[in-house]
Amino acid sequence: MMREAIRPLVCAVLCGLLVACGGTEADPVLSEQETLGTQSSELCSGLYVTSLVVSGASTYNGEMAASGTWTTAPGANAVRLEYYVGDTLYTTEERVGTTGTWYFSTTGIACGPRNLVVKAWPMVVDSAGNRTTCSAALTSTTVTVTEDCHWTTYAPFPCGTFGFPSCYAFAPCPSSPSGQVCSPYGSVCIVRAGIGSMLYYCI
Repeated sequence: MMREAIRPLVCAVLCGLLVACGGTEADPVLSEQETLGTQSSELCSGLYVTSLVVSGASTYNGEMAASGTWTTAPGANAVRLEYYVGDTLYTTEERVGTTGTWYFSTTGIACGPRNLVVKAWPMVVDSAGNRTTCSAALTSTTVTVTEDCHWTTYAPFPCGTFGFPSCYAFAPCPSSPSGQVCSPYGSVCIVRAGIGSMLYYCI
């Protein structure tokens, strides 16, 4: 009889101790697992690209090449780089380190002025190889390069047809313009020789 009376008392005491020590009740929710955005915000606090420089940029025969340097603020150990010609994204790369060089080249550049835009974001790469890009810390730089235009008789008219005079402009040109540099892009030149004439396009 005594044993039956003691059992509930012992159970109550033991249960109270377990709860006090955190043994049976669930722990308070500390943070239900942080979202990636919150983790990124904490990792990226105060991080930015301190320097993004274009050392040189040029075009030749439709190929554009450019190079430069980058440096990140302390805490970042990598950088994400994106390269645009005008509004078109050409390529993306990630480089590890706190400072370094970048290089970009592409082909198929039409003649005339073209804007090369380089965008950079600081990154944090941990010992397990996890990579966090600080997407709110954008730094960018722009440089304008000009591909020479040349007179030619072999290319299609670049702006449309003669039914749309706003697409082209007649321009003076050398007596033998083929292959020579011209301006502006899309202009037309007529060279008359005797009773004949030759039509050139500036592209």
